[in-house]
Amino acid sequence: MPQEFVYRDKKLGDTEAITVETAPDVFQPTSTTVLLLRAARRALTPPPRSVLDVGCGSGVVAVVLARNLPAGTTVCASDLSEAAARLAGRNAARNGVTIDCRSGSLFAPWAGRQFDLIVDDVAGVSEPLARASGWYPSQVPSEAGRDGTRWILNVIDQAPDYLAPGGRLCFPVLTLSRENLVIERARARFATVTQVEEQWYPLGEDLLAQWTLVEELVADGSITIEKHGSRWCWATRVFLAERAS
Repeated sequence: MPQEFVYRDKKLGDTEAITVETAPDVFQPTSTTVLLLRAARRALTPPPRSVLDVGCGSGVVAVVLARNLPAGTTVCASDLSEAAARLAGRNAARNGVTIDCRSGSLFAPWAGRQFDLIVDDVAGVSEPLARASGWYPSQVPSEAGRDGTRWILNVIDQAPDYLAPGGRLCFPVLTLSRENLVIERARARFATVTQVEEQWYPLGEDLLAQWTLVEELVADGSITIEKHGSRWCWATRVFLAERAS
């Protein structure tokens, strides 16, 4: 029986849930996905005419946005994984929305296109921790590098070329990556960069079991953690970056 992810954000007043199918070989939605969706949904005023979900995984971001946008809005989604692109297409059909789903690395499937809103959910966690946490099991690609910035830096560098004038990029940054490098790059590439969401989480038992590795990554600046009370914690922050008009 297929596994499912049920999405509902009470902070945004949701009374009905949106359900998508998940798969072992496709990245599973996480609390970061929910926080990213909260930020993206708050960025839908005024409604964008075109949206791209890059690094779409199961397609939950694209599906939820399509359900919250006027009919006729162009909604696209892509992922390096062909299995993910296929799954996103099935989830679009399941939820009665039209989404152009393609497979390819980052913006490769969208040459010559521009969007009003791009939502980025590509791998952005220090790869050794991503594997230890179980967020990226062996069959799900990550390859984000020791400091987790490989893909997000590429997205930030390329996104302005795929945004319409005044268009915005919505992206998460986890402190389980070299956060300061990502923010500095974004500020160099965009007219404005604004933090819109933040959530702290305690290190789980899976990561505490890798404490020596965590300490090494902190020491070389690959990640940042903070002690809140008696627990070591990490954060997800979500940003909106706007291309100059």
